[in-house]
Amino acid sequence: MHKLYLGSPNEKQRIALKANVRHVGYGGARGGGKSWFVRTKSIILCGRYQGIKVCIVRKTYPELEQNHVIPLTKMLHGIAKYNRTDKMFKFPNGSSIKLQYCKNDADLENFQGAEYDVLFIDEATQLSEHQLKSIAACCRG
Repeated sequence: MHKLYLGSPNEKQRIALKANVRHVGYGGARGGGKSWFVRTKSIILCGRYQGIKVCIVRKTYPELEQNHVIPLTKMLHGIAKYNRTDKMFKFPNGSSIKLQYCKNDADLENFQGAEYDVLFIDEATQLSEHQLKSIAACCRG
């Protein structure tokens, strides 16, 4: 069994990680740790709750790969397996982290019928209000 080390949060990250509310807005300048927070909170939730479905959304798949797939693969050390076809990390307890992108309204079809317990929209300012509302409708947990 691999030991998981997630790193040490800064003060803003610590506050966001402890938040137990329906919506968390985490903003700030580039390099402020937003993506680290999203990855870390996703891992914590998937480890704590069996069968939970988490989704991380960015505008494009290359952004997802650079900001989340590669770092999550390193952070998880094989604890969760990444399925490139499904764009999903699967944990032994049945929990999962799904990676979705929404470059334009046509990509909203990829969210059709999807249900998630937790939804992270990384860089929400890059999406339209219509896209945000459509994606948010998938969060039913």
